Amino acid sequence: MAPFRLTYCGNVHPAHDLDELLAGLAGPVAEVAAAARARGRGFGLGAWWPMSLAQRLLGDSGARARLRAALAGLELPLWTLNVFPYGDFHGEVVKTAVYAPDWAHEDRLHYTRTCAEVAAALVPHGVTVPLSTLPLGHRAAGAGPPDLRVMARNLARCASGFAALEAKTGVCCVLALEPEPDCLLETAAAAAAFLESWLFDEGAWTTVPEAVLRRHLGVCVDLCHLAVVGEDPLAALADLRARGIAVPKIQLSACLEARGPAGLDRLLQFDEPRYLHQTVAANGARARDLGEVRARRAEFAAGGRVRSHYHVPLFWDEDGPFGSTRAEVERVLAGLGEAGAPLLEVETYTWGVLPGGLGAGALGPGIARELDWVASRIRC
Repeated sequence: MAPFRLTYCGNVHPAHDLDELLAGLAGPVAEVAAAARARGRGFGLGAWWPMSLAQRLLGDSGARARLRAALAGLELPLWTLNVFPYGDFHGEVVKTAVYAPDWAHEDRLHYTRTCAEVAAALVPHGVTVPLSTLPLGHRAAGAGPPDLRVMARNLARCASGFAALEAKTGVCCVLALEPEPDCLLETAAAAAAFLESWLFDEGAWTTVPEAVLRRHLGVCVDLCHLAVVGEDPLAALADLRARGIAVPKIQLSACLEARGPAGLDRLLQFDEPRYLHQTVAANGARARDLGEVRARRAEFAAGGRVRSHYHVPLFWDEDGPFGSTRAEVERVLAGLGEAGAPLLEVETYTWGVLPGGLGAGALGPGIARELDWVASRIRC
């Protein structure tokens, strides 16, 4: 099997300001990095910066120098960025706010370019930095049709900006749309079709060459998201490869799974107020959150297997009527083969809201255990 780069997503750590970001790097991030190196693996940073912090890092050379020095001192190269959450991802209630602003808004474009410019200032010439972003926007109940042309134009402008940034710095940034349940692009197939019809095939903005668009735009495959909507990740990856669409990273994540009516009560124990937990039953029944599943319990009890968008630790699963899609993650890791992926990023951001003993214990050791679990199933 081809070697892989393995990290985890920094959106699990609050980063309201530079001091909080640096404290996270010196604390749990350094702890996880040390554990990886002790096992003979390399480790690089999967970063997340909210807009307010990204703006400061871009506009304040002193702040940027502090971050650069911290990364160098901790031997933490920047490997990837999550530019999906624009604002506070650790507030009391996040829910659908995580999708705002969507790709129809200039603020989304500005945020993404800002993060890319900061990243390019922190990595050496010749490095490729994947940035994962929302799949255009949220499919809100009762909303009118989205303006896909405007969204595509903004993505084309982003790709053009990334090309100019690469010409200036030698750093290649690749923006990857991350399909998610109840969003405008729910599957990798839908993301591929959008990129081809609205961008690559002389779509929304013909002044940006197709080669530039293909170099700087792609798809991020999140295994939890695809499991919820029922898309096979290995088939999706093969299809993206066949279409020549970049997959700069795969997000390794498992979702909750109730394997029949007996597992529903356990599933509903995970209902919590911060994050959105879109839920889909095998018979096609859907809910936008677990509270709706509770209200329609009889319908979901008759729906067969039920999966919910709730990222849980990769090492956890249970036999019987309730558990996770860990086996699906294992199947994908086993099936990546020689094609591999440029980067694997564990994304379990829910440690702070996990019920019972599942989220108990220190954050650093829990994340390190996840990375060890992945590494034991691949060569990295």
